[in-house]
Amino acid sequence: MAPRIRVLACVITALVSLQAQAATDAYIASPEDGLISHYRLDDKTGALRLLTQTPAGSQVGPLALTPDGQTLYAALRSKPYMVKSYHVDRATGALQAAAQAPLVDSLAYLAVDRSGRWLLGASYGGNLLSTQPLDDQGQPGSAIRITGTGPHAHSIRTDPSNRFAYAGNLGNDHLLQYRFANGVLTPIGQGFVQLPTGTGPRHLAFSKDGRFVYVVGEMSGTVTGFAIDPESGALSQVDSASGIPASLDLAPGLVRDATNHNLEGDPTRRIWAADLRLSPDGKLLVMSERTSSSVSAFQVDAANGHLKFLGNHPVQEKQPRNLAFSPDGRWLLVTGEKSATVGSYLIGAGGSLRRVSEAPSGKGALWIEIAQSGLN
Repeated sequence: MAPRIRVLACVITALVSLQAQAATDAYIASPEDGLISHYRLDDKTGALRLLTQTPAGSQVGPLALTPDGQTLYAALRSKPYMVKSYHVDRATGALQAAAQAPLVDSLAYLAVDRSGRWLLGASYGGNLLSTQPLDDQGQPGSAIRITGTGPHAHSIRTDPSNRFAYAGNLGNDHLLQYRFANGVLTPIGQGFVQLPTGTGPRHLAFSKDGRFVYVVGEMSGTVTGFAIDPESGALSQVDSASGIPASLDLAPGLVRDATNHNLEGDPTRRIWAADLRLSPDGKLLVMSERTSSSVSAFQVDAANGHLKFLGNHPVQEKQPRNLAFSPDGRWLLVTGEKSATVGSYLIGAGGSLRRVSEAPSGKGALWIEIAQSGLN
């Protein structure tokens, strides 16, 4: 065998071996029992298995993984507000407690920037965004920068270039836009784009090439797409599509807070959308809707950012909060805040879902992060 062919064969063999050894791990936070549950997903069958549960603390909520998948962060939403970090064993996916640090407020959303050097947060009740440094070991620092927002900041993420940051501001129907550098958020233009009244911008998803960002409206059940100016980061709307078919018989949603989270005393079935996730190939967007316990799917046109509603699919998890695609895009994991199980679904044509497996969940399970182990 010629030397070049021999080298190529060795490389292919190594890659095949790497793929065979890699495993998909899911980490799910359940605030009502303070646990982070570690699951293993079988990439061939979609079978989901609970491995371990790590006590994290009261009202553990948002989770975030570093870009290299080696550190997991968890925000505690009860006083004293803090973030805990865990080393992720790259061979097994097991969590090992590493450090903790204070947070400025109760955070509804947690993210790590693309460099892995900054921890980002959004506080729904505190009406603010936060940026917090991470050292070389991934330990959060105490020097927290605070940026005030309108009522109910609900998410913050940096774009794939890591030069810009965007945040859903539910209470005033703004999608906030910033330049991002060294942990500093600097408003772009007037600092936001306006969405229709009653939208309730919540979670975000970026296209793979970083040209577009999508935001789900908690109260409208719509997904709105924006083009990102590559020079300035300024947003311009390209499309919007509803994920709420008439058959769901849902009325427009309302702003909720700690005093009326479940709208006690209101008999009306209202739109209550939650998460938004883009498939690994960038072609499918899915959003969860809690009142109807369903997931809506949208086709994404990568060329122009346009959206096409494909369908709405019921799930067994009651009041589904967060969703997560497997790395290969074949499976969708679904948590339900009022469900005793986490579900695994095979994704079919047109974004259809077929439930193939389940595993016990913690109480009030909501946030999902996906990583791969067995990579060492």
